[in-house]
Amino acid sequence: MPRRPALRAILPSMRFRTVLALMMLLAAAGCAPTVTVEDTESHLQEFGLKPVPREQRWVIAVPSFSAQAGSIRIGSVDLSEEGDSFYRELGSGVADIFIAEAYESQQFRITERAEIDKVLSEQDLAVSGRINPATAAELGRIEGAELLVLGSVAEFGIETTGGGGRVLGLFGGSAETVTARTAVEIRLVDTVTAEIMALGRGVSEVSQANVTIDVANIMTNLRVGRTGTTIVDYAVRNAIRDAIQKAAASLPPKGG
Repeated sequence: MPRRPALRAILPSMRFRTVLALMMLLAAAGCAPTVTVEDTESHLQEFGLKPVPREQRWVIAVPSFSAQAGSIRIGSVDLSEEGDSFYRELGSGVADIFIAEAYESQQFRITERAEIDKVLSEQDLAVSGRINPATAAELGRIEGAELLVLGSVAEFGIETTGGGGRVLGLFGGSAETVTARTAVEIRLVDTVTAEIMALGRGVSEVSQANVTIDVANIMTNLRVGRTGTTIVDYAVRNAIRDAIQKAAASLPPKGG
């Protein structure tokens, strides 16, 4: 019995210390830096189409995509002096990424593209964007392809709220938001008749705050067909996936 008054005296003191500790933790949390992510699709979108049985899939051939100077914007960097090889390599790399995504979609069978660019280079397809029936048929014979995928990088941009640098390097920072936007257009052309069988345009824009990205490294990887997990990579792959879904959804069944 004598201990009860002492216990009653201790409990209020313990409650006071507990409340004080919680208040200090809350105050510390309020002072801690916060990281916010603003995105419209900062993840890889899933294909929404039902897989096509292999024997029912169209066989496609994928030459290099076209990429023009006016469609590529990276902050305040002047790309006018990069030269044609920069755009050819970017178009070739995006075509390789397209092949990987097209395979993943389970909508097509895909032929090897090693010889395709050699045939098309005679027409300078990257500039004209056109193909005649004779060349389409020739590609069909060489590669066994039923459809030729003519693709272009209609838009590719990386911007920061800070404006970016004057050279291809690090973009972003703790007080900046980086936005990557990509638009890809594809046409599926019959290799016998040169008829356009399906069209697809995919667009993806991804923004993230408080992030720094190595644009030089990303561009190097894209030009050789490699992707990673940055918002730029997601923008490119999601745009391609969007274009594939739209084209595949409008493509007539094989033999139909």
